[in-house]
Amino acid sequence: MSTVFLDSFQLIVAVYLLYLAIMGKGKMYHFFDIPQSDQPRVHKMLRTSYLVSGLLALLDAGVNMLQNTMFTQNILETETTITQNFTVDSLPFIHYELLSTISAVLTVLIIVILAGVFIYLRVLSNRGMKDTK
Repeated sequence: MSTVFLDSFQLIVAVYLLYLAIMGKGKMYHFFDIPQSDQPRVHKMLRTSYLVSGLLALLDAGVNMLQNTMFTQNILETETTITQNFTVDSLPFIHYELLSTISAVLTVLIIVILAGVFIYLRVLSNRGMKDTK
């Protein structure tokens, strides 16, 4: 099974998050239900979150691309075999399980950061709604 599509999608998401962080403007920064006094603090937090998530997503895409190039996975009816296509002489400790673990940790970090930002914005929005009532 080809993973080029998934690797490309990860790369596109990483580039988009970095674009958001660098530009610092756009629809991803507009929240009308957050009090005006909190907007600068939210903007800075969002920009930092997008930058960190973008860098982690870029690293995750690179790890996945390396893993999919360096190893071939054959799924049979009774078992799955993993074949190493090449080795990096200066990095002999790189193996399939290590790259899988790194990728999983990076993915969880990205999800936690973005979910944390979303939850924080919802709490801040609800607090702003209570203050206006």
